[in-house]
Amino acid sequence: MDDACGGLEVAPTPIAPPRDRDRLRAEVDRLIAAIDEALTEQVNAILHHPRFQRLEAGWRSLHLLVQAAAGVEGAKIRVLPVSWAEVCRDLERAADFDQSVLFARIYSDEFGMPGGEPYGLLIGDYEVQNRFGPGHASDDVAALSGLSAIAAAAFAPMILGCAPATLGVERFSDLTPNTDLSSVFQGAEHARFARFQAQEDARFLGLALPRVLVRAPYADDGTRCDGFRFRENAEAPHGRELLWGNAAFAFGAVVLRAFANHGWLADIRGARLDELAGGLVTHLPRADFATDRRGVAVRAPLEIGLTERQERALSEQGLLPLARARETPYCVFNSCQSVQQPAGHLNDAAGANARLSALLSAMLCVSRFAHFIKVLARDRVGSVSTPEQCQAWIEDWLRGYVMGNDDASVEMKARYPLRDGRVQVVEPPGRPGHFECIIHLQPHFQFEQAVASFRLTTRVGARAGS
Repeated sequence: MDDACGGLEVAPTPIAPPRDRDRLRAEVDRLIAAIDEALTEQVNAILHHPRFQRLEAGWRSLHLLVQAAAGVEGAKIRVLPVSWAEVCRDLERAADFDQSVLFARIYSDEFGMPGGEPYGLLIGDYEVQNRFGPGHASDDVAALSGLSAIAAAAFAPMILGCAPATLGVERFSDLTPNTDLSSVFQGAEHARFARFQAQEDARFLGLALPRVLVRAPYADDGTRCDGFRFRENAEAPHGRELLWGNAAFAFGAVVLRAFANHGWLADIRGARLDELAGGLVTHLPRADFATDRRGVAVRAPLEIGLTERQERALSEQGLLPLARARETPYCVFNSCQSVQQPAGHLNDAAGANARLSALLSAMLCVSRFAHFIKVLARDRVGSVSTPEQCQAWIEDWLRGYVMGNDDASVEMKARYPLRDGRVQVVEPPGRPGHFECIIHLQPHFQFEQAVASFRLTTRVGARAGS
């Protein structure tokens, strides 16, 4: 045909023969597959970079905790973005722990402030170790001592992650079923940590291990909306390319469930038949072994499966181990031991009582009462003129949570969590007009025929007219 502008004749584009079209389509498919392969390699390199894994693990761990809190009435989660180096620097620069910025945020702004909301549990997304090591210049033991003092002052137990270096390995997966962990803290290099464990405030601190799976590997299952055929390569030995997170968040999810079920934080260890309760961790993702099709050979969402002997040894040395629950796809905290290692032996009543007092479940429970009594007394103290009046009012409130029947059901003990409770309100020497509350609590806990009692002290404010 003639072009209107120049009179040029333009021939129509010839249609390719069917054989050429098939060859072209195959070449395009080959190029797309090559691009997918190159992108897959690059995305895998990004996903498995240590810095990216730490970032993703932190956010996914927080997401799992938020999911556990969904629908739990009264549960609030607050996030404070602060690195471990900043925590150590803050505590080092402060003349004492109560002069630190962290103390101001946790205690002064909430527990020590009228109208503040005390924290029930603190979770630190940090992996700490009990000694100096290569590439680890921070003084973790000194920082832990300061953190435990802050947690004790605010009656808010704190859970952190335990680094593999604490057990003398680079990764938890380096442990074997035959590794003896019964004497892991013996030796001169652990002397400072042992002295810290003997402190009374150490019972407000827990170190959880091993790491837990926070995301299953991405699979090429056709569900992507962009058509990218990506399959994550996470088949390195011992799961070294899987995304592992801090087990402290798993413990936090257990505490949230106990609070949702009972409004009380005692039921956080062990597993019971056909019940999603106790220390059972049910919210973790699962990965499959590559030896069979998906769903057939499922691995536990733990970096290492501890034997019963290893689990018991770690618990006896003041750690918080997470193990696989038998005959289930879940994990379980069978114990809830704090870092504290009290003096005494389990074969005498005093030693058993000290062990019971060092359980995190006990500290969570008595701390809850300390929060309520502090707030109630603080609101009431302005309307009373004598310590006796304040004491009578608090004791009357406390009796509503006391039940002397040790054979009662779990539900009844959740409603009445104390065997005994007493309060003494006094005017501290040198501070006329101010009240100090001494709390004596005896929860429904029993260990080796011993029953623990707790003595807590807090200042509640000034009397009317002061």
